[in-house]
Amino acid sequence: MRATAQVQAPRPTFLSPYFRVAYSGLAALGLTLPNALLPAIAAVSAPIASSPVVLDRLEATVNGALLLRTDLESFRKSWGLRQQLDPLFSGTPLSRLGPSAGDAPITQYLVDERLILNLFPVTDSEVDTEINTIQSNNRMDRKTLQSALMEQGFKFADYFELIRAGIAKRNLIDREIRTKVSISDDDVKNQFYNQFAKASQAPRSFHVKIITVTPSNYKSGSAAREVIERAKSQVTGGESFEEVAKSMSDDSSATNGGDLGVLTEDQMSPAIRDALKKLRIGETSGVLGDQKSRLFLLKLVDIASSETERYKQMKEEIRNQLAASEYQRQIQLWLDRQRQTASIHLHGEKSEKEGARQ
Repeated sequence: MRATAQVQAPRPTFLSPYFRVAYSGLAALGLTLPNALLPAIAAVSAPIASSPVVLDRLEATVNGALLLRTDLESFRKSWGLRQQLDPLFSGTPLSRLGPSAGDAPITQYLVDERLILNLFPVTDSEVDTEINTIQSNNRMDRKTLQSALMEQGFKFADYFELIRAGIAKRNLIDREIRTKVSISDDDVKNQFYNQFAKASQAPRSFHVKIITVTPSNYKSGSAAREVIERAKSQVTGGESFEEVAKSMSDDSSATNGGDLGVLTEDQMSPAIRDALKKLRIGETSGVLGDQKSRLFLLKLVDIASSETERYKQMKEEIRNQLAASEYQRQIQLWLDRQRQTASIHLHGEKSEKEGARQ
């Protein structure tokens, strides 16, 4: 069973101030209360026997800040509002679960939110300024906004805190994440051909570059293998494929940086066609071929097909999807780094030392 921290209502355990004063005053005079009154006083001053009243439950602590059961309940009640105001919520696995999501994923999300707020604090005045801008854009005052929220079943206090969290998360994106997200045209085209047009039967053409090492031009097959492996290492290390082709390839295309131009599937051997289909645009293959004939590297420069018009129509939509996914990935990496240095305790979890003792 999950252990919980409970906050109990206080119970009286001492004499009331009146009886404490009365009793001490008589004692100072050398007098005592009649024995007949002592049981009555004891009855008045005895602790009240009652069951503990749970006012709230502690779910986690994040750098000393408390995360309570009521925070989870507020999260569920303001689910629809969060979908609109939280820039990191919509599209997440948690958002797809709906308000019936379990405590664990909600707790983890709120722990992460506390980490962001801790590192990107937002003052009440900043929140008020943001809300005033929203009111101005919608031509309403604060009272009208509060009434509109109430009609939809939301509390203004929850709205205020969601605006605060939203500002903190936007600051995180602007200061730490945005510069790490870059989606190229090659990324978009790769996604199109590998996902949306994967099952298409439309013939494709491939713009290809090659680096070839022919073993018969070398003292031994192992010497030729060493050259092609060195070429691969240089390309992987960041050198231009074209420059490596000019200096190391013995193919006739070497002077053009290994450029073979655009080839249709019918113009290629099955082995080369299959190798190219496994590559993403801009990628270089591993060493292909054999030491009996030739060894080579392929670079896929571009893909074209009759699906080009469809690709143009979907291009920006795909770019946005890839960007959203990359933002989520970068934010998770950032949160992972913060968790390593933060003081986080989820109540009910045993530490590694506690588990070892048991």
